Amino acid sequence: MLDDATSIVLETNPRNRRAVNKYYKFDSKGELEFAKRLEADENVLLYTKLKKGGFVIDTPYGEYSPDWAVIYKNKDDKAKLYFVVETKIDKDDRDLSKMEATKIKCGELHFRCVADDVRFKQAKNYDDFLQKIGVG
Repeated sequence: MLDDATSIVLETNPRNRRAVNKYYKFDSKGELEFAKRLEADENVLLYTKLKKGGFVIDTPYGEYSPDWAVIYKNKDDKAKLYFVVETKIDKDDRDLSKMEATKIKCGELHFRCVADDVRFKQAKNYDDFLQKIGVG
């Protein structure tokens, strides 16, 4: 991991073959910790950090780019696509601004319309993500 004044970079383990990319750049230590947990979790089959503007959902507050795509193997060994996980590190739902809450709601509605088997989850940290997908 490299850390400087402007960014935090994680080099993934190619032997795990869980990450799409070799390197990921983050704006916060919270996102780095989330990525490290994805990297270490044997039930994560594949993950990637989505590039800002690379995947966009239109909202009343403008374009919204979620954070993560994760394929997770659940308790019955079936892979589930949590296509987008929005990380609001250590923020409870009640702590979100109206704009953040509306963008997340638009993300939920978008994925509900796209496919029945794609899930959108907002998580304040990795343990919260696991709890919201029913394994934590």
